Amino acid sequence: MKTGKETKPAGNLRSSRLSARVVSNNLTKPWLLLAAMCMAILRASCDAAALPLQVRSPDGKNSIELTGFGAQSNGLAFKISRGGRPIIDITSFTVRLAEGGELSGAAMLENIERSKLDERFPLPWGKTKEVVNRCERATAHLTDRLGVKWDIDLVAYDDGVAFRYRLPEPGKQFSLTGELGDVRFTGVPTLHYTAWDRFTNDHESEFHRDPLTGVRGPLLDLPLLAVWPDGLAAGLTEARIRDFSSLYLEPDADSDSEVFHLRLSPPPGKTNACVIGRTPHASPWRVVLLGDSAGRLLENNLLVCLNDPPAGDFSWAKPGKTTWHWWNGTLERGPSFVPGMNPETHKRYIDFCASNGIAFHAVISDTRPWHVQSAAGFSPKPDTDIVTPRPELQLPEILKYARQRGVGIRLWLHWKSLAPRLEEAFQEYEDWGISGLMVDFLDRDDQEVVNFCERALESAARHKLHLQFHGSYKPSGEQRTWPNLFNRESVLNLEYLKWSKRCTPPHNVEAAYVRQLAGPLDYHTGGFHSISERAFVARDENPYVLGTRCHHLAMYVVYENPMPMVTDTPEAYEGQKGFDFIVKVPTTWDESRFVTGVAGDYIVMARRHGATWYVGGMTDWTSRKLSVPLHFLAPGRYEARLYVDGSMNEAEPNAIRMEVKTVRLDTSLPISMAPGGGFTAIIAPK
Repeated sequence: MKTGKETKPAGNLRSSRLSARVVSNNLTKPWLLLAAMCMAILRASCDAAALPLQVRSPDGKNSIELTGFGAQSNGLAFKISRGGRPIIDITSFTVRLAEGGELSGAAMLENIERSKLDERFPLPWGKTKEVVNRCERATAHLTDRLGVKWDIDLVAYDDGVAFRYRLPEPGKQFSLTGELGDVRFTGVPTLHYTAWDRFTNDHESEFHRDPLTGVRGPLLDLPLLAVWPDGLAAGLTEARIRDFSSLYLEPDADSDSEVFHLRLSPPPGKTNACVIGRTPHASPWRVVLLGDSAGRLLENNLLVCLNDPPAGDFSWAKPGKTTWHWWNGTLERGPSFVPGMNPETHKRYIDFCASNGIAFHAVISDTRPWHVQSAAGFSPKPDTDIVTPRPELQLPEILKYARQRGVGIRLWLHWKSLAPRLEEAFQEYEDWGISGLMVDFLDRDDQEVVNFCERALESAARHKLHLQFHGSYKPSGEQRTWPNLFNRESVLNLEYLKWSKRCTPPHNVEAAYVRQLAGPLDYHTGGFHSISERAFVARDENPYVLGTRCHHLAMYVVYENPMPMVTDTPEAYEGQKGFDFIVKVPTTWDESRFVTGVAGDYIVMARRHGATWYVGGMTDWTSRKLSVPLHFLAPGRYEARLYVDGSMNEAEPNAIRMEVKTVRLDTSLPISMAPGGGFTAIIAPK
């Protein structure tokens, strides 16, 4: 590992009020008066040389600029540009403390530190095997009117920029009551986003696609994708959300201009965001991913770079595919058992996993959780006991059988039942031999819930448990710090097809471009009961999916998902075309490349594992004929095994046609995708 740093202080830019005090106290000493005047002139020169504070990416394309220091300013402002072209302005930036301190334009700039970072580090799992962490950095040290010290960190990467603020002085209690700022986009981009009318939400909503002038609000969730007419794209999100609240954008309802206000998620029942802590303390990084196309944003690892390295050994945290029997209700059939919460049902799934290399089987519920709880429903009840399995389940027998077959067992929990007994429960689960858990119904992203997630990850790591958060806020690159966090949901997921028609192929494509900006996403992959839009009916057992079977196969490649589900019953896959692809496709990658696509319309991704490439493509309800370039290949001859839509007829969505071709890096694959269709390919050296 090689790290290079260059630190260049920009001079002591202390308050001009200090200079005035020196002059006043030394009027009777002309030589001291002259010296003070010279110092003031020197400081003014330093101000002119150092401001505005601009940081450029190593390739020179991206920049972030900080202005607005001093008592006469109009407020702190950030200007974000690409190729010299202004993209986003954040103005009137202010952070307020209940104790009276305030980070604003009135704060005085003390000094600036600049540095460079150039390193590589491995990832235990992810979209790439190794991460290049190369950027230019600067920190502005400021003092507000009450003497409170503040730092603003700026970073510029070749694929985006970011900033954060810190309270660096140790040992002080603080209460942050508000973070303010106005966000303006240059030009008229199209925004891809989800919107809410409240902060308390599960982050599961349809995507909108509107010109800047037609954004619906009242709260825009992050991540958010902006695409300009010439293809330029920006992704707005956060990195390293720790001991803090998440950020939203609020469209200005009283202005004709397209202005969005920064809003922190407050605790339930409060109108002002409140982050309480002890210094030193840092906000999350406010991140703007930048690229010449929306798809290129999906290749970056910027959020991972902005998180802390792992502390400890996580070699045991190995992702893999998982069953998810809840998707099917109690449908699982057997010649000698009645399906339900019994060992025979789960042994059938365990056998299925062992036969097909599926790493995990999830034990969830029927109408009640797997643990003791007398009343139906998933919410905790007065008698909920998360360390006592329901007797009819016979969990010890299931665990013993799974160990014999080499399959890990995962459990489902409501976070409110887990929070008060977290350490006790995790110790029990480790003793039982549990591999990991889905923690569900978080439905908030204020400081309390963020801290619960951090506490759960830390405890789970000590007990060698992996976690998956459902009904949760977005990922922020924290999988670098906690490799036992396999994924988060934070998206309207295919589970909704059990009771609605909300998850359509256009929604699936939008999820690839928008939600995926924040990191790995959990999705109900593996649905093999495709049906046409016209014939679709929601049903709880053996549910249908919209889009072709090839569309759903492609999700295993298009989405970064280290623990994808194999949702249907074992019988649904027996003798079915395409299941062999699910068996073969990896869950972690050495390299990931965007190949072609248009945000919200269609997408083609390629990911490499070892010497073999896996390619996946998905389209909305529009059929498409593509010529897919293979420029990501190394020189040589390859065999391409293709799974393509077997029919362009919407009434035959489960049809698959298999093709085998010899290809090279200068080859283009002719691909036809049906309405709601897709394709996959396995490309291996010959």
